[in-house]
Amino acid sequence: MAKLLGASPISPKQGGEFDGQDVEEGQADRKPLLPKKDDFVIGEAESGARAAIGQLFGRKYNAAFADDAELAVRAAFVVVLVGLPFLIPVGTFPRLDALMKAGVYTHGAIIFFIYNLYKTIGETIMNVVCGFRGTLLAVVNTWMMYWLFPQGVTESTPDYVFWAGVANGVLFISAMLVLNWQMSTTIFAVSNFVFFWMSFLQPGEDNFQCPFTEGFEAVGNTGVNSLVTLGVGGMFCVMVTFFPYPRWAQYKARDTAKELVHQLPLLWSTLQEQFSEPEPSNFGKDQIHRRLERLARLATTMEGHIAHSWYECFGRESWHHTRRILNALEKLIHQSYDRIYSTFSIAFTEEWGQLHNELMPRLQPHLEATCREVEVLLTVCIHTAFDGELSEVEAIAIEKACAVVRQQEAELTAAFDQARRELVQERSQHRRAERCLAELMPEHVFGLNFSSFARLSLGFAEDLLQQRSNPHHLPRVNERPAFNSLWDKSVLLDPMHRNWALRAALAIFSGFAIGFHGYGDLFSSYNAGIACTASVLLSKFVGSAMVKNLGRIQGVVLGTVVGQLVHATLGASCDTLGLAAVALCLFFYGVLTLFTYYNSTQYSYIGCLLAANGCGQMLLGGCGMKSLDKMGSYDTISGTVVAIALIVVYDVLLPPGRASNIAHGGMRDSVRLLGSALEQHFDKSVERVEQAHGGMRDSVRLLGSALEQHFDKSVENVRFHKGELHDTIASAEGMGKEALQEPRYWRTAWKDPVFSAAVSTMYRVRYNLAAMEYAMAKGFVDGGAKNDILCAITGTLACQRLADLVQRKVQAIAPLVDIFVHEVEGPFPGFSSREAKHEYKVEMDAASRALMAEIAKHPLLAQEAGPASLEEDPVCQVSMVFGSVLSMMASLREFQHAILRGD
Repeated sequence: MAKLLGASPISPKQGGEFDGQDVEEGQADRKPLLPKKDDFVIGEAESGARAAIGQLFGRKYNAAFADDAELAVRAAFVVVLVGLPFLIPVGTFPRLDALMKAGVYTHGAIIFFIYNLYKTIGETIMNVVCGFRGTLLAVVNTWMMYWLFPQGVTESTPDYVFWAGVANGVLFISAMLVLNWQMSTTIFAVSNFVFFWMSFLQPGEDNFQCPFTEGFEAVGNTGVNSLVTLGVGGMFCVMVTFFPYPRWAQYKARDTAKELVHQLPLLWSTLQEQFSEPEPSNFGKDQIHRRLERLARLATTMEGHIAHSWYECFGRESWHHTRRILNALEKLIHQSYDRIYSTFSIAFTEEWGQLHNELMPRLQPHLEATCREVEVLLTVCIHTAFDGELSEVEAIAIEKACAVVRQQEAELTAAFDQARRELVQERSQHRRAERCLAELMPEHVFGLNFSSFARLSLGFAEDLLQQRSNPHHLPRVNERPAFNSLWDKSVLLDPMHRNWALRAALAIFSGFAIGFHGYGDLFSSYNAGIACTASVLLSKFVGSAMVKNLGRIQGVVLGTVVGQLVHATLGASCDTLGLAAVALCLFFYGVLTLFTYYNSTQYSYIGCLLAANGCGQMLLGGCGMKSLDKMGSYDTISGTVVAIALIVVYDVLLPPGRASNIAHGGMRDSVRLLGSALEQHFDKSVERVEQAHGGMRDSVRLLGSALEQHFDKSVENVRFHKGELHDTIASAEGMGKEALQEPRYWRTAWKDPVFSAAVSTMYRVRYNLAAMEYAMAKGFVDGGAKNDILCAITGTLACQRLADLVQRKVQAIAPLVDIFVHEVEGPFPGFSSREAKHEYKVEMDAASRALMAEIAKHPLLAQEAGPASLEEDPVCQVSMVFGSVLSMMASLREFQHAILRGD
């Protein structure tokens, strides 16, 4: 859910849970509004085992560190426990020796365990299922080959057997790469299959027989052994996540939800407290920013846990019911965040006037009471809904809380309307409306968005009540990918995906050919190691691919060397002291590398490779082995280097597109979409909003398109652009990070500070657009008809003047985005344009004042009756439109200046 994070995304690697209460922000003394139910125990927060272990690892100081360190200790302990059979002398346990000799129990189970264990039960099961599925596909396909040709390729078989095996391998690997499999499934399928494929094509006796052929024996069969090994490793993965206490993703999601329903009203309370001050405070703005970041982190964490918790439901309807509730809460957080950020960007940009200082003290008691009652409502909803069903008593409690919130909102609306009438007294309603728009626009924006916060909370509660009578009222949460998603045209026809599949296939087939024929003393023939390494390194990174691959070499080389050093130094003896020393080194090495894997963002994959290769080498050979397999280690390292070299060569020969170009394209298209959407939203006749996609160039285009559609009076419906605009900005942001790491060769350095500043301003624009679109649509839903106020605005001549200025602004900015593909020394040609340096601030202010004066004369703004809610108040709706457009134009000016300053 980076959607909430805007310019400050938090990687899932950093994610865990919320990090406790913020004492600095005054939460330590805050008493709960509702007493906790004695029987309401959800998640790990109530677990005695978890509390004791958390205290041991210092959870109160750093929850993320404690969580990751504890998991690393769990995993390292199991690595030692499962690896002991490989360390103790042969003959100690004859039956276990027989299993290891037959290949049923190998150190591959430990490698699978290291690669697939992660932070929650849901994530771990998902990883294990994907890995096992891929291996199963490889085994079944190989069984089919041996069913047709039971002996495989031998000296006496016809040539067509060999070519049939080649064709089967090419088709299988191509299908795994082209179809929309999960990446983990593809990696395990291909990396295992290349060994099976090589065994089939190598003349000689094979240990691979199809179960449907005569002479099949499960013990010793390569395919069966592979599945059993992965099954053992997967079993240990799941066991670690259950003991000493289960790490349920859904429990983590529930705990995070409880914190969210506290943080959201708290953020609105902070916002209204700061907005009630006589003048804006920089410290207050910092406090709001901090709480916005916190809310975004919590929401991102919960979204990931909701997705992973599908694998924990095991058909239990009550858990699926909880996932639907959590998903509904997530949508509430999304929409509330958009409105809070919009309110913050509009209302805290200028000095407040005398009317503000007279109005807000009258409203503050009502705002505080509404915040308090909404928190009560959300807390009641969360605490009563997570037990899988809503009882009659709990439903009555929610209904009572809803009634209180409705009453508080009605009192707030009445107080706002009365204070406005008393403070802004004019002879005509038109003149009073014009003064309200001119002097109290931020206050009306705040009132509208605050009212929407109450409405959204009431809607969430009403959904829970309807869910009680209709279990399918809330939509199902997106589940694991369905089988038909393998043929998803949006993926299969994506040029980037096809380019990746081609490059990956060429690297794997080239590595397989080199291994098949061998090369002098460097590589022996019939060696699938290079192809396996190329498949394990599969990724869709663009700019940072070389950096990632160099990091993988570090992980393989250092892990191999360290593991061999420990084994050679301490594993030469089979006495108790020697075994204890190796076990201790294995444990502490596992803790260090696995903690890096779980906790680090930048070095996560290196930590995983260090753990897998290092632990594997320590366990390879058993105790008493004084000689090291230096030749095998060298072959592993040299094979890794050759595999990476093949990947780099094909990346150069068949470039997917440079990250910097993709990032530039996304931003430009986003701006274009915004301009188009705004223009058409202010037009009455256009029926649909066109969509666009891309990176930084795409962002500019999307921005321009959105603005154009909003200002287009022919558009009858409001189609929300917030999702696609966010996706293009996020794509551009991600490509910008990749561009920072891509090799630039003869090109000038990537302008990362300029690009980051541009992304930050585009996110602010996106939040304003989202909040405005919510307010413009009847029913506040995507695709709803334009409300009467927006239709009135689009019918004025002044609106067309404003729309023209908006488009000119967007057109002036769009060429500046090309600075990110200006990669030579010398001035950027776009700076010579006069339009590129024009701010349009004076013209925009004049057009806005003219439009305010014209729209204030509309009968809708001259109504004597008070509004039903501030969200439906005509003056609030007009203020929302004006405030959003002006705030977006201010952000675009910042975008403009960021580029002009950054050359």
